[in-house]
This record gives sequence, C-alpha cells and structure tokens, in this order.
Amino acid sequence: MTATANATTQTPLSLVVGLEFTDADGPAFDQAARIAQRVVKSALHLVHVFDAAPSIERSRDLVGHLRLYVNEKAAAIGGFKGMTVGIHLRSGKPVRELAQFAIDANADLIVIGSRKGPHLRNWVLGSTAEKLIASAPCPVLVASPRAPAPEKHEPVIEPPCPDCLRARAASNGANWWCERHSQHAKRAHTFSYQRELSLSTHDSAVIPTGIDF
Repeated sequence: MTATANATTQTPLSLVVGLEFTDADGPAFDQAARIAQRVVKSALHLVHVFDAAPSIERSRDLVGHLRLYVNEKAAAIGGFKGMTVGIHLRSGKPVRELAQFAIDANADLIVIGSRKGPHLRNWVLGSTAEKLIASAPCPVLVASPRAPAPEKHEPVIEPPCPDCLRARAASNGANWWCERHSQHAKRAHTFSYQRELSLSTHDSAVIPTGIDF
C-alpha cells in the first residue's frame, strides 16, 4: 500500500529513506530532509518494509502515524517548501524491497539510519547497510546520531601562547617561539620555518612550515 502527498512524475532530486521504527529513524530522516531542502521540487520517500503484509487497518493506522511524524518534523525545521513527501509500505526482505523501490522511484540516494555508534566498522560490517550498498542502484548514506562530546580530551589541547603569537608577528614568521617556549621547542625537536616569496617565484614546496623531525 502506498500513500503519497502531492506526487510528481519527475523531480530534480529523489531520496528514499528506509524507516525501521527505531531511534535510528530520526537521524536518517533529518539528514535526508536537509539534503532535499537544498533542491527545489525534490521528492522525499519514506519506506518501511514489513516481514509480512499488514492488514488494511494496520496499514492505515501506520500511515496516519507517519503523516503526523512528517508534520512534526516539518514544523521543527520550518516546513518543506516545494518538496513532496511520500509514505510507502512494503512487505518482504528489507534490502530487496528498498533497492526495488529505489529503482521504481528513480532515486538518487537512499538514506538509512544506524542504531550503533558513529564508527565506520559499526555502520557497515555485517549489517543491512552492507547488503544494501552492494545491491542498491544508487548511493547509500548511513546516518548515525552524533556522538556526545567527550567530557575530557586526552591530550588536552592548549590555546596558542600570546607571547609566541607576538614573536611571530614581530619577526614576520622567522621566530615562532617566545623566550619561555623556545627551550621547550628545542627539546621537542620541533622546527618551523616560514618566509614570504614573490608571486613570480612562489613554490609552496620550499616553505617547510611545521616540519617535525
């Protein structure tokens, strides 16, 4: 069963979003919507695949919930101006059905969510994404929730030394370190060199800025 709002036969950009009804759906929908908003008259297709075909009553109920979900998302990002949104229910194997729907919709991109952390190994290996990437007729984007900011960074990154910045400015880059840090730089075996060349003889290869040896 398919419910489509303001469908068009031709669109400059067609995106398919695979929904699993898990926490992974939010990042997938948000990423796809951000991409679709950049192209006028784009189409966003939301697809859920059941193992077995649901009843008509269940399908209607689910379509109603998805419409509410889309309306809430639209309100949160300021609307979907010029965009068409389709809600599609399929039954069968998710990978095959998503790939087939992408062909039917002439999709430019398939977006699916990841329930795991934002690491490439967790995104792909042994997952639905791996199989979909292998069989999809278009690129597949795996959207993952953003990782929370770490409470403590190791090693701690310090801001630049104001005295060092003044020393560089005063020497036009010839001296990178203030008196306090000059001994530390020597102990760390860090060398930085910078000079300005005229445009006619400029060659970035002869400006070894920030070389460690």
